[in-house]
Amino acid sequence: MRVTRLCMLMGALMLVADSQAFEGDVHFGLTEWLAMQAGFDKDAAAEIATGDGRVDSGDMQFLELGLVNACLAQDERGARLTAEHHYPTAGRIPSAPEARPVAAGSEAAKKAAVAMMRINPNQSQFTLFMLGTSLHELQDSWSHQGIAEVPDPAPGLISCDPGRSWGHPKARGGWNSHKADLTMYWKSDTVAMAQASYEILQQYPALAGVKRTPRAWPELVPAVEQFAQASTKAEKQAWFAGHGVGDVSFLEGISLQDGAHPFTLKWEGRKLPPLPLPESRQHFVDADLLQFYNRFIQQWMGARDARDFEALAAEFSGGEAPRHGARSPALLELTSRLKGWRLRDHGRVAEILHSQKPLTARERAALDSAGRQPDAYAVYPVADAFFPFLPRTNDVSPLLPFWVSSWTRAGATQAVAVTKLRHVPYDVIEVAAEKTAAGRWHVTSIGATIEH
Repeated sequence: MRVTRLCMLMGALMLVADSQAFEGDVHFGLTEWLAMQAGFDKDAAAEIATGDGRVDSGDMQFLELGLVNACLAQDERGARLTAEHHYPTAGRIPSAPEARPVAAGSEAAKKAAVAMMRINPNQSQFTLFMLGTSLHELQDSWSHQGIAEVPDPAPGLISCDPGRSWGHPKARGGWNSHKADLTMYWKSDTVAMAQASYEILQQYPALAGVKRTPRAWPELVPAVEQFAQASTKAEKQAWFAGHGVGDVSFLEGISLQDGAHPFTLKWEGRKLPPLPLPESRQHFVDADLLQFYNRFIQQWMGARDARDFEALAAEFSGGEAPRHGARSPALLELTSRLKGWRLRDHGRVAEILHSQKPLTARERAALDSAGRQPDAYAVYPVADAFFPFLPRTNDVSPLLPFWVSSWTRAGATQAVAVTKLRHVPYDVIEVAAEKTAAGRWHVTSIGATIEH
């Protein structure tokens, strides 16, 4: 019974609260290229693209974890900020998803961008970053169009508030899929989004009084269509190289597989404070639970090969050690999930890792195969592995590498640690744990949310 329940939880924790829309290929790369076509010079175009790209967890003001805002806690401000930047709607928050639909290119989606057209022309060269951030929500209105699907992956374990949670609409892949993020599935929407962005760029006041000379939109359509069809990082990189964009580090971490060659560039466009320590110093968490998670997550980030992951799973699963190489289904599941979320080429295995069902033998073999490739696993100093998180609490909180919530229900004491890893910037990892009758914590599952 314990093994069955454990395997069910492995799949059940594939939860989405805020889901990511278009990714760095659109929000930075395509935006930069469109700005250059609209007559902005290289530096100005890069500033606009940086403002657009940073809205996806590139600055502390944009780091919102939907799992915290709407599921493990109730943060109405966080839910509003998520709507403002990623799900522009005329509806009230909180309210039922049906009362706050997202419409592509709507007045709500264009509101911030239109406001940028009214700035003092003498200030136009100083507000390019803000122009980029305003384009982000306009662009996201295409990938998030429709009624947000409320996630419900683990009844009785974690419950998300329908009034505050956001998930990809069912028609665009649903709350547990990256599909809405990927341009290859939405060619016409990608072209429409690019055209709306281009119109805003054309209307932006002249910089220092110098009039720009934009290209006509119909000239750009074939190139944008080709961009939309590119289905790997290698194909996106080739498109940008062929269109005058040499630095493509912004493709790091997008949810497409690498393709013809490994993609190892690092994007330096984020502006995030470094974590002083890899350990969490979260307030008001039982010391033994915090110590358990600190030890587990540091060892996880330090694992380098299959043997490390197998030893980690055996140590923290709370079950019996494998005998003569035989491992239980729950231990196999945990080992594979631990491996999978450390793989650098997330796009190659994203569909497997976001499965709600226990992994099949074929899926586990696919993760093992990916792990045998050269430089397969993301490696970094442990403190550099995480996006820093600063929760909104009544006290002054330190920067956290992960956030812990715990509860006791029906006689079971359970917890979830939420963390966001640098090599998978569009996902948030959830590590669920439970305390045994003997008072010892053990990991029960590894899941993830698709995040902004």
